[in-house]
Amino acid sequence: MKNYLLAFLTFTSISLEAQYCVFFDFKAENSEMVVSTITAAMNTDWAKNIQGTKSLFAYLPNGSTESTHSIQFCFPNEEAFENAFMSYGQSMDVRLLLDERLSEYSIDVSQSINTPIWYNGEDWAEDNVFMLYQMEVTNPAAYLKEFKSFSQKMAKKLGYEENSYGLAFPIVGKNGDFSHFAWIGSPDIKTALSNTKKMLSDPLFAEFSSKVSGIRKVVNTVMSVRVMDF
Repeated sequence: MKNYLLAFLTFTSISLEAQYCVFFDFKAENSEMVVSTITAAMNTDWAKNIQGTKSLFAYLPNGSTESTHSIQFCFPNEEAFENAFMSYGQSMDVRLLLDERLSEYSIDVSQSINTPIWYNGEDWAEDNVFMLYQMEVTNPAAYLKEFKSFSQKMAKKLGYEENSYGLAFPIVGKNGDFSHFAWIGSPDIKTALSNTKKMLSDPLFAEFSSKVSGIRKVVNTVMSVRVMDF
């Protein structure tokens, strides 16, 4: 994780008021030691002073990606992001844990800074399970228009209007396989699976898929489960 975290120290602020979520996706070769090491890192002064959320997620299942887990830091604005990562290099304790010890038990797969284009829900930290749909979108404006209309209708129909759902994209660390991803949050696995099954068989979904078939290709689907917050 060393090269990934240090690379962010050169990040320059973007004049956009939005939330930023940094994903460090990795393949865990010893899950127990990974959780122990990350927990120790999140108990350092550096992590405690972060102005944002700190969470560990597991991909169950992980689709076509090699990643099994993701450490995610979400910041409310550019200043909070910059403060966290500019101070990272000064914390020897957390660098020892994340740069050296974590690499003994895991393999880095990808890293990215992600920001929402549009979303529903004040705080996605309230949801514990997310269905993620990674896509290659060739006409973002047209897709967003259709997605907003469809997702709001479907949320009302299936009763998850208060949950978090939306469309986002990586602005740094773009994945070569996809340009955007949509998410739908749920309180637990059974609700996520049940709503997904209902959505895929609903006429609204068929209509939406037909409208965006020429501008969107789904390349991977993932269930992301919150393991713990720090």
